[in-house]
Amino acid sequence: MRTLHLMLAAVTASSLWSLPSYQVFGLGNLGGPATAYAINNNGVVVGTSANAQGDFRGFVWNGGSLIELAGIPGSFQLYASGINNSGTIAGSADGSAVRWQNGVPSTIGQGPGNAMAVNDAGQVAGMQNGQAFRTVGGQVQYLGTVGGGSWAAAYGINAAGEVAGYGETASGAMRGFVSQNGQLQQIGTLGGSSSYAMAINDSKQVAGHAARANGHLEAFLYYNGTMTALGTLGGVASYAYGINRSGAVVGSSWLDDDDDDGGQAAFLYADGQMRDLNALISPNSGWKLLAAYGINDIGQIVGTGLYNGQQMAVLLNPLAATSPASNFEPAAAGAAVPEPGTIGLLAAGIAFLAFGRWRRNAAPPQE
Repeated sequence: MRTLHLMLAAVTASSLWSLPSYQVFGLGNLGGPATAYAINNNGVVVGTSANAQGDFRGFVWNGGSLIELAGIPGSFQLYASGINNSGTIAGSADGSAVRWQNGVPSTIGQGPGNAMAVNDAGQVAGMQNGQAFRTVGGQVQYLGTVGGGSWAAAYGINAAGEVAGYGETASGAMRGFVSQNGQLQQIGTLGGSSSYAMAINDSKQVAGHAARANGHLEAFLYYNGTMTALGTLGGVASYAYGINRSGAVVGSSWLDDDDDDGGQAAFLYADGQMRDLNALISPNSGWKLLAAYGINDIGQIVGTGLYNGQQMAVLLNPLAATSPASNFEPAAAGAAVPEPGTIGLLAAGIAFLAFGRWRRNAAPPQE
C-alpha cells in the first residue's frame, strides 16, 4: 500500500507539472526590446527597454503601464537592475552607479561603475573603478578583484551584506566569487576554467553558471562549498540569473539541438528539476519566454519574451494547481508613459557602465 501511495504521489506531481502553473502578464516595452530584471516581494518590477530611437531607458512597473525612469541630469543611457522591498532601486546612468530612494536619484561613490543589486537594509552592490563593491553605512567599500585580475563586479547581495559576482583573473579566465568578512572567495567551476556567480540569497545559496571541461557553460547552485550542476533543457548550455529565499533558481537554457524552434528558453529550477517555463504556461498564450532573470519569495518571475514578434518584459504569476490559466494581452508597445514621479514610491533612471558586460552571459561564448 505504501508503494502504491508513493506511485500515486509521483503521478500526481507529474500531472501538476503538465498543467499551466503560471499566468503570463506582458509588461510591454518603451518602443524597443525590453527585459525585466528584478521584482520585489510587493510585485514591483524594474528593468530596461530600448525606445523607438534605440536608446536604453530604465523602467519601473507597479501594476499599470511601464514608467520610464528619470536619471541624473544630463544622463543619456539609463538601465535598471535591482529593487528592494521598500522600493529603493539600484542601477546606473551613463556609467555611474546610482541609487534611487523615494524617487530621488543619487550617484554612489566616485568613478565609472554600475550598481547591480540592493538589499532591504539599503546596501548596494556592484562595480566601480574596476573593483567589486558594496555600500556600508552609505559609503562605498571596495572589495577588490579575484586572482590578481584587472576587474571584478558584484551582481547580488543578501540581507547580511554578503555579495556574489565574478571577475577576471590574472590568466584572463572569469571566476565567480562570494564575499566573506569583506574578502572575495573564489567558488570554483564545473571542470572548466570559468564561472559566473549572479545571485545570492539569505541562506548563502548562490546561483550562476560555470564552465564544464568541454567549455560549455551550465547553470549551477552553490552552497557551503559545493557546486551542483542544474543541467539544461536539452541544449549545450544553460545560465542561471536569479534565486529566491527558498532556493528556486531561474535563468535561460539552450534547447535541444534537434528542436525545430531552436534558440533559448526561460527555465525554473525547483525541487531538483529544471523546467522550461514555456511548458508551465497556457499553450495558447502566444508567448515564447526567452529568459528569466528574477524571482521573488512569493514565486513571481520576471524576464523577457516574444509576443507577436515583439520582445517585451514579462511577469509570471504563480497559479493554484486547480485554477484555470488566464492569458493577458501585453501592454501596447510604445504606449504613453506617465511622467516620472506619478508613481509615488518609485521613479528612477538607471544605467549600467557597460550593458553588454553586465549581461554578457545571456549567451556567453564557449571557452
